[in-house]
Amino acid sequence: MLQKPSKKNIFPSDMMSLERMGCRYPSRLSFSRSMLRRMVKENWCVNRVRFELDKEGYGYAIYEVKTPKQLYSLICFSQYIDEGERSDRVIAEKWDTSYALLIGKISTKDFERLKTNIPLQEAGRNSSKELVISRANKSIRLFEKVVCSLSKGLQPEIRDINDVGYLLRTTAVYGSGKFGLSDFMRTENVTHFNQPFRAEMLAVYLVREFSVHLVEHIAFHRNPKKAVKLKKNIKQHLGIGNSTGLGMAPFVIKHPKLIHKWINQFENALKKIKQITSIENNRFEKYLILLLKAQTYLNEVLTYDKLQKEKNKKSYKDIKKIIKFCKTIKNKSPASFNWNDIITFAKINVCFDVQEIVKVQILELYPNITDPLAEDMSISDDLFIDSDSTVDELKQLIKKNYNWAININFNNKDNTYLFWYVSEEKLEPRLGERYNEPGASLEQPLGIGKMVNDLYKFINNLDKQILSLTIAEFLLLYPEYRGIVRRIQTLANFKYGEIRDNILAKTVRPINMLRFKLSFFGASRYDPKSDRWVRVSFFPGAPFYNDLNQNSVEEWGFATMNSYH
Repeated sequence: MLQKPSKKNIFPSDMMSLERMGCRYPSRLSFSRSMLRRMVKENWCVNRVRFELDKEGYGYAIYEVKTPKQLYSLICFSQYIDEGERSDRVIAEKWDTSYALLIGKISTKDFERLKTNIPLQEAGRNSSKELVISRANKSIRLFEKVVCSLSKGLQPEIRDINDVGYLLRTTAVYGSGKFGLSDFMRTENVTHFNQPFRAEMLAVYLVREFSVHLVEHIAFHRNPKKAVKLKKNIKQHLGIGNSTGLGMAPFVIKHPKLIHKWINQFENALKKIKQITSIENNRFEKYLILLLKAQTYLNEVLTYDKLQKEKNKKSYKDIKKIIKFCKTIKNKSPASFNWNDIITFAKINVCFDVQEIVKVQILELYPNITDPLAEDMSISDDLFIDSDSTVDELKQLIKKNYNWAININFNNKDNTYLFWYVSEEKLEPRLGERYNEPGASLEQPLGIGKMVNDLYKFINNLDKQILSLTIAEFLLLYPEYRGIVRRIQTLANFKYGEIRDNILAKTVRPINMLRFKLSFFGASRYDPKSDRWVRVSFFPGAPFYNDLNQNSVEEWGFATMNSYH
């Protein structure tokens, strides 16, 4: 039986609104950050054991990761494709490179199987030995430019690196049981990856290593006498690009307890920090430096999206307000200055993006509080029905926790304008326009607001005697409501589990869901290409494996061109 929910309305007013979700930034809790910390703490060893590429960079490479308890292998395939075959779209069938991260060494038998299947991606056959598969294309703007520079003995301009951010751009990173891969339940029990998306982040980190090895290899064979390798400061500014579309969005709805866990850990860290009443001068000065670094990042990051440009411009100005406030209050009353003052000021005076930057940069200052929470970001997805509670109790629960949903007028077509479905060809989520396109009969049950609204209206229209029925009795009569009843009851004490917006509305921007999830992965450099897909970068500024140590593992958030010494 479920724990009875608190009578107090614990749900935040706007924390899980789509607008705020679309303003989040990576933090110490992000999976890419915690993955690298784990590598350093346990002294993981990465070796490139095979590098069978021809002069043009086509062939394969194998990287092995030795941990105290296990060995993992990443195999990388590089192939020639015509320019017209290179596409970020999920309907693409060929890619410049493809990858698989798997448990153990790669045997001859494994290699033959992987060589046949991994370049096919979704169309291939995978085993539970594989944890992650991925694919990536070369950056048209940067890859050849870097090869050309290095082959002439020159370094590429760091401004060119900054404007693009990566040599290779992944178009998918699949894990957690998709396409026959090891599912997370198995992965967390038989590997080191007991936290969500850790395996995926390791794969992406190693692909970043391969991207540099690949570009340097091609440059060398183009001009062996003059070619040079990338300098450390230029190389470190490179990330791995990622192109993400609607396929990521339903995850945020389908895993409400997990989403709550992520946000709750973030808020738990802040709650503990806000209790600190005395802030040392050196910690305060470091905070100002972190704010200035975020401001520089916003000035440097390149995007062609008009709305994102405006957000970055506004955020740049608002950080100035925060810095001025910090200095003023610190000078006036240094003894009483605390982090809650800054967070409260930000909530009233600056945009959502800067409110988030204020928080993530505070977390940077307290690794002893934040980092242990990053090792507890997983939770069971199980949902339960409290069959002994009554329909009236369910009704009161809806009124208390879903007022945002029951107050929406779904008779207005603009509020049911969109429908979510899964494409038959690629098994990927898509959005359709209900009144302009066919396919609404294939709609996925993702419009939680409307489902709650329908249930609430249905209960209100029933005879009042129904209110005294138990949920078990109610669902025997009306089994079609089983799913939404289970969700409502389970999430009674998971205050961050629900998106508190109507995702079927004509005005909805799905990209906000994408950015929300990507922030917990650790992605940055947001460059929206529409309101339904975005390009980002993973690990820009992070040390490469040979430079990864206790001193370098943390100082790479909000990477800027002058971050490296």
